Amino acid sequence: MNLHRTDRSHRSPPPISAAIICFNEQHNIARCLTALACCDEIIVVDSGSTDHTLNIVEQFPRTKILHRQFDTYIDQKNFALDHCTHDWVLSMDADEELPADLVKEIQQLPFDVSGYFIGRRTFLGDEEIKYGSWNPDYKLRLFQRAFGRWGGSNPHERVLLNGPSQRLATRMLHYSYRTRQEFLDRNRKYMRMLVENQSPSKKRKYMGEPILHGCGNFIRSYLVRGGFLDGSTGLYIAYHMAKLSYEKHCLLAGNERQHRPSFTRRSA
Repeated sequence: MNLHRTDRSHRSPPPISAAIICFNEQHNIARCLTALACCDEIIVVDSGSTDHTLNIVEQFPRTKILHRQFDTYIDQKNFALDHCTHDWVLSMDADEELPADLVKEIQQLPFDVSGYFIGRRTFLGDEEIKYGSWNPDYKLRLFQRAFGRWGGSNPHERVLLNGPSQRLATRMLHYSYRTRQEFLDRNRKYMRMLVENQSPSKKRKYMGEPILHGCGNFIRSYLVRGGFLDGSTGLYIAYHMAKLSYEKHCLLAGNERQHRPSFTRRSA
């Protein structure tokens, strides 16, 4: 079903391809795909799901399933992007959903820039996290394929856009973690992935750097950005994100020491 504009110009927006990567997303994928009925095609790249994800995806029209072994988020998303057939692409994560007001806003866009940033309202379980380091959370998700490509660093991939962009007023829904344990497990996985993919820094790290980063992360999230307004959940998130920041910089410091050249005193 095409998006149709209702403004005075009577111009229809261009066809849009939706691109999604997934792995074992049976709890999220139906909600995501239902909201994407506004798109002209949906490309789903699966990396070996063992639950009912693919059975659910097959029930949705205009959806094409591709299979690719996962290596990095950047390569996986670029693979999905390469298989989109329309000029405009809406890149989604399986745990995200377009609310009706956001679909309406997209329908009324002039599409006169290279891309649009969309904010996210993130949930931990059933609770929306309104403050702290998770807000505001704008991601470039709707863009012209000719001017955008996934880059950045794993697992913090982002669209590198060659052209002007704008922000949309309405935010998407991001059902990021079903439980606190899932939040801890996934962020620890992301932290280790980041360390593994990061080249050793040429800048020498000092002993107290992990503590400084951890404390700074907590102060910024809980106090500066108002995480305390989310109550006990805000404290929980700020504490554990600070702890993960501390662990990350400990590992990075270890990598730096491991790759530091050693010098032995020349014998007389």
